[in-house]
Amino acid sequence: MKKNRLTTILFFLLSLIMLPVLAQKRPDMTTDSNTPLHLIEPEYNVPYGIPEKGSIKNHLDRILAYLEGATPIALVDKDSGKETKYLNAVTRDTRISRGDFRLTSYEWGVTYAAMLTAAEATGDNRYREYVFDRFAFLAKVRPGFKKMMDDYGTTDPQMRSVLSPAALDDAGAMCAAMIKAGIQNSDLQLDPMIQHYMNYVMHYEYRLFDGTFARKRPQMNTVWLDDMFMSIPAIVQMGSYSGENRYYDEAARQVALFADKMFVQEKGLFRHGWVESAEDHPSFFWGRANGWAMLTLVEVLDVLPEHHPQRDSILQLLRKHIAGISALQSGDGFWHQLVNRNDSYYETSATAIFVYCIAHAINKGWISPISYGPVATLGWNAVSTKINAKGQVEGTCVGTGMAFDPAFYYSRPVSPFAAHGYGPVIWAGAEMIQLLENLYPRMNDKAVQFYSTQQLTSSPIFSLGGRNDQIVAGSSRKNDNPVVMLIGDSTVKNGSGKGDNDQWGWGSFFEQFFDTTRITVENHALGGRSSRTFITEGLWDKVLPGIRKGDYLFIQFGHNDGGPLNRGRARASLKGTGDESEIVVMERNGAQEEVHTYGYYLRRYIRQAKNRGAIPVVLSHTPGNSWEGDKMIRNSDTYAKWSKEVAAQEGVLYIDLNSLIADKCEEMGKEKTNGLYKDRVHTSYEGAILFGKTLIEGIKATPELTLNQYIKQ
Repeated sequence: MKKNRLTTILFFLLSLIMLPVLAQKRPDMTTDSNTPLHLIEPEYNVPYGIPEKGSIKNHLDRILAYLEGATPIALVDKDSGKETKYLNAVTRDTRISRGDFRLTSYEWGVTYAAMLTAAEATGDNRYREYVFDRFAFLAKVRPGFKKMMDDYGTTDPQMRSVLSPAALDDAGAMCAAMIKAGIQNSDLQLDPMIQHYMNYVMHYEYRLFDGTFARKRPQMNTVWLDDMFMSIPAIVQMGSYSGENRYYDEAARQVALFADKMFVQEKGLFRHGWVESAEDHPSFFWGRANGWAMLTLVEVLDVLPEHHPQRDSILQLLRKHIAGISALQSGDGFWHQLVNRNDSYYETSATAIFVYCIAHAINKGWISPISYGPVATLGWNAVSTKINAKGQVEGTCVGTGMAFDPAFYYSRPVSPFAAHGYGPVIWAGAEMIQLLENLYPRMNDKAVQFYSTQQLTSSPIFSLGGRNDQIVAGSSRKNDNPVVMLIGDSTVKNGSGKGDNDQWGWGSFFEQFFDTTRITVENHALGGRSSRTFITEGLWDKVLPGIRKGDYLFIQFGHNDGGPLNRGRARASLKGTGDESEIVVMERNGAQEEVHTYGYYLRRYIRQAKNRGAIPVVLSHTPGNSWEGDKMIRNSDTYAKWSKEVAAQEGVLYIDLNSLIADKCEEMGKEKTNGLYKDRVHTSYEGAILFGKTLIEGIKATPELTLNQYIKQ
C-alpha cells in the first residue's frame, strides 16, 4: 500500500516537471498569448502554396540546359573519339557520341514528347528545337547505319533499337513522340522510322492468345503494366497520323485487355504484373508502372475521337485511377515507390507522372479542379525540390523489372542518371503552367484552393462567385462625368492588372492618356474570357448596371473564342456573325447551354449599352507574336472581319487595333517586337504601353469619336 502511494507521488512530481516540455511539443498549444492558435504558422517539409509560373519555367530551363549538354548530337569514330564532320559518312567504326542518356531509348521518347508540351506551354521554342534537332539527326544518319547493319550485321547500339526493334521498349515511346513531332514539322522526314516502329508493334511484338501484349519473362506469358505505355499511345497516335480507324480500335481494345487483368477495382490501382499461369496474381502496386498506366489513359483520351464507343469507359477508368492514386499522396506531396506502402521511399518519376496526368485531366475538363487542383499543386511543389542546381532530376528509381516480393521494390536504387525522371518532370512542369493559366488558385485560410474565376479579395473566400472586390461599374465617376469602360480578356487586363508574372494588359495604363478631371477609365476585362463567357459567367451583368448615357464602352474579344464548345473551359463561340445557335451539353456538369455566334455576343453588348445611352466602340483583338517571314500574322479573315461587320450592322464605331499594332510591329521588326511580348499573346510592360498608345492613335484618327476631346494633348 505504501509502495503504491509512493509511486503515485513520484508520477505527480514528474508530471509537474514535464508539463512545460509537453506544452512546447504539442501543436495546439503556444506560449505566446497574443497569437490565436488557428493562426500559428504550419511547418512543411516541402514548399506549400501556389507556385509562380516563372518559377516553374526556371526549373524547366535548368533541366533543358543540362540535357542539351548531356545528350550531344554528333558522330564520332569509336576508337579515337574524333567527331565525324559529315552525317552521311557512316562507316563500321562510326558511333553516335555518348552522353549521359541515349537518344533512342523509351525514356527519351517520353522526354521528347514532354519537350513538345513544354514548348507549347511556355512559348519557348528551344524545347521544340531540342526535339527537332535530335530527330532530324536520327533521320539523317539512319540510312548510313542501316547500310552498315545490312553489310556487317552490327551497328551502333543506339541505332539498333531504331533499325531492328526487339521489344516494345525499343519502339513505342519513340514512335509516339516522332508522330507528334512529325505532325508539327513534316520536314523532319520521320515517316520511315514511324512506319518501321509501328510495323513492329502491330505485327511482331509477342502477345497472349487474346491479343494482349505480353512477355516471356520472368514467367511465361507475363503481362507487364509498363507495356500499356510502351504500346498503346503509339497505336492511338498512329490513328491520328494515318487517319485509319483500326488504330483507334486496337488502342481501345488494348486498354480494355490490360484493365481487365491489371486494374484492381476496390483499390483504384493497377498491379504491376499479371501471370497467366498463376492462380493468385502478384499485386504489387509499383508507383512508376501506375504512372505509365495513367499516362496511357491520358494519351488515349487526347487523341481518341469523341464519338468512339469506348471513349466513355476509358474516361471512367481514368477517373477511378486518379481517385485511387490521389488518396495515397503523402503529406509531403510525393507518392511512394509502392504507392500503397508508406514505408517505401518517395519516388520522383511516379510523382511527376501523376502531377502531369492530374493537371492535364483538370485542364481538359475531365476531373474537378476543386478536388484535384491542390493534389497536383502539392505534387509539383514536391517534385521541384528534386531538381538540383545542375538541372538533374534526383530521387528517380532506376530501371525495374517485375518481382513477387516487396523487398525487390523497396531496394531499387535511385539515381540522377535514371533517365525515367526527366520527361515526367518536364511534362509535369509544363502542364502546371497551363493549369495556372487556365484556373485561379488562391490561398484561402492558409490552404490551396482552386477557383474557376479570379478571386481578388485577401479575406477568406467562401464563395466561388468570383471577383469579390471587383471595382463596381461606374464607381469611379466624378460628378456626372463620363466613364470609359473596358471589357475583354487578358490582353486588356492580365491577372489582377498589376503585372502578374510580369504580364500586362493595355487597359491597365489606358487612363494615363486622358484628362482624369473630366473622364475616368474602368478596366472590367478579365483574363481567359471570351465574348461568350464574359456573359455566361455573369461579368457583363456586373458592368451593365453602371453604364450611363454618355459613357464609352470598348469591346475587345476574339483571343479565346476558339476551341471546344462544351469541354474544358468551354468558352468558344460559333464562328461568324449570324443568328444560328447550337445546344450543347456541358461536359463538366451535364447542363445544357445554347451557344451563339461571335457576332451575336458582340451585338448583345452593343445593343444593351446603346439602350443605356452609351457609345460602344468595337476593337479587333491584339495580334499574337506570330510571323510569316517579315509579316505579322493577322486575323483579318476571322474575328477582325466579324467585329467590323457587326459594328457596321449596328451603326457603331470600329477600330482595327489588330492591324494598327501589326503595322507598328512590322516597322520595328521581329527582334524588337519580341521585347513587347512575354509569350505568344501576352504583353510586357512596354508592350502594354505601346498597344495603349496605338489605340489612342486609332481614336485620334476617328474624328467622329467624341472621346477625342478628353485625350491629353
